[in-house]
Amino acid sequence: MSGQLTRRDLARVFTRLLFLQATVHRRGMQNIGLMHALDAAAPRLSRNGTSLLSRHAEYFNTNPHMAPLVVGGVLRIEEEAESAGPASVSRFKQAAASALAAAGDVFFMGALKPLALTLACLSAIYSFFPGLVGILVLYNAAVFYCRYRGITLGYARGWGLVEAFSRPSVQRLLGIARGVAAFAGGLLAGAILSRARTDGITTVAILLGVTGLAWLASRRGITAPRVAVILFPVSWIVAMVLK
Repeated sequence: MSGQLTRRDLARVFTRLLFLQATVHRRGMQNIGLMHALDAAAPRLSRNGTSLLSRHAEYFNTNPHMAPLVVGGVLRIEEEAESAGPASVSRFKQAAASALAAAGDVFFMGALKPLALTLACLSAIYSFFPGLVGILVLYNAAVFYCRYRGITLGYARGWGLVEAFSRPSVQRLLGIARGVAAFAGGLLAGAILSRARTDGITTVAILLGVTGLAWLASRRGITAPRVAVILFPVSWIVAMVLK
């Protein structure tokens, strides 16, 4: 790996990026977490670490799983700051953060996480405890791998990162990920209906009622996590009453 930073330096930056969202605020969003991560490598990149960090006090926000890609690219461009100039770093950060935020939302929030949750629900329906543990381990392993691989890839590519994620192959990959998540959702719906038919008309009625309540809540602007928080104790109480 060419450059001033070693894998150990990147590992320190990666560790700090795990806490990127610990200091999120409305004015700068993730900028404090970004500066905290960059501070781990600043002494190796510049004699004046304070000046380097001050360039990144501006607004910064992206998908947290894709942030290591952006930070890796920032570290590479900061190495070349004497020839590229501080303005180049700011332009890269804004362009990469915006593009990767969209890609990260589609892949992690719109595909990988729903797929993991769907498979977890299927494991719970059929009382397959090893499946629940396996999904938990595999999901977190995938996230950690993507984050660490992201910082090394970003550091290796620099400005080339924006071009790499603009390729049609990346869009095809995101489309495949969405398709797999949708297929798993169809399997879950089929499993729930099959189980409901076996358990009788009462279970079918409860299923339709809960689905209707969730739909009405979403129409009124209530977010999915809040719907889940509300419906979980309700479902548990109903299950205990009908047991």
